[in-house]
Amino acid sequence: MIEAEELTRSPAWLPLGLEHAGRVTLVRLDEAAYRAASFLDHRLLDSDFERLTCDPATLAAASAQLTPAAHYVFHLGHVGSTLISRLIGAHPGCFALREPALLRALALRGEPRAALSLRGAQALLSRRWHPGQRVVIKASSFVSELAAEVLAGPERPMAICVYAHPLAYLRGILAGSNSRLECRQLASARLERLARRFAGSGWRPEPRSEGETVAMSWLCEMSSLQQAARSFPSQVLWVDFDAFLERPAAGLGAILRALGQAPAAANIDAIVAGPLMRQYSKAPEHAYDAALRREVLESADQHHAAEIRRGMEWLRTASARDGSIAAACKLPGS
Repeated sequence: MIEAEELTRSPAWLPLGLEHAGRVTLVRLDEAAYRAASFLDHRLLDSDFERLTCDPATLAAASAQLTPAAHYVFHLGHVGSTLISRLIGAHPGCFALREPALLRALALRGEPRAALSLRGAQALLSRRWHPGQRVVIKASSFVSELAAEVLAGPERPMAICVYAHPLAYLRGILAGSNSRLECRQLASARLERLARRFAGSGWRPEPRSEGETVAMSWLCEMSSLQQAARSFPSQVLWVDFDAFLERPAAGLGAILRALGQAPAAANIDAIVAGPLMRQYSKAPEHAYDAALRREVLESADQHHAAEIRRGMEWLRTASARDGSIAAACKLPGS
């Protein structure tokens, strides 16, 4: 059995979420394991990390002794947020977490709110290894539905909101088999979220092709972030990922300053010049850089031109049918 006090001492025991039997699975990670992980979810169970279970009351008791203190990275999905999270985590003042299962469960099913509130989950995920560190949580894309509630907290967290223009998003999703599969899997939930958000329009924009489904996904996640940003504009820094790739040192400096850090130019240059900018962030054993991204997007133009056109037309039609949708399609800074 683990006691609540031990859970408060460090991030070593990561809660993955409530199981069907009402127990909570905990996985023991060190700093290196956190640094390596692209997803802090049940994929960790495929490795030989030590694990145990505790009851939800223990988790709730631990969270009650902690205070939410994290900043956040919200995003549309497949727009470079994992790379940005890894670059943030390379700064000594930041402890980066990527896609914790606890927040995903809250966003998808409203669980485990009966046992642990959103603020309780935020408090547990705000644990740090060293004094002076600030936790920066990269949420899963659909956790953006909770962004406004997160930003409303009295600690006034910052949100780095990573996005891509609709055309770049369509090209990026359609160019990858995994991203296309994920888009199909999330389509129904995203359409429901979108319908709730624009319920007053009287129009349910049903997508009829893959390109239209990708466009709907962009609108769903972008409008979620726009909604949060309208309520808490001073707590949001928008990051256009393709613009970030053009000037990564300047972009990273702006991000770190928004997160309350005071990074030296030499430190930023060293991070950007390191291996992170040349690796596929979700699977660092594979090479990936800005030039390869351009090639991937160009390949989508060749193989998926018709669906890209359908998606862009779907967004134009949606914007013309409803002013609130048009407002959501208006990009930051435009």
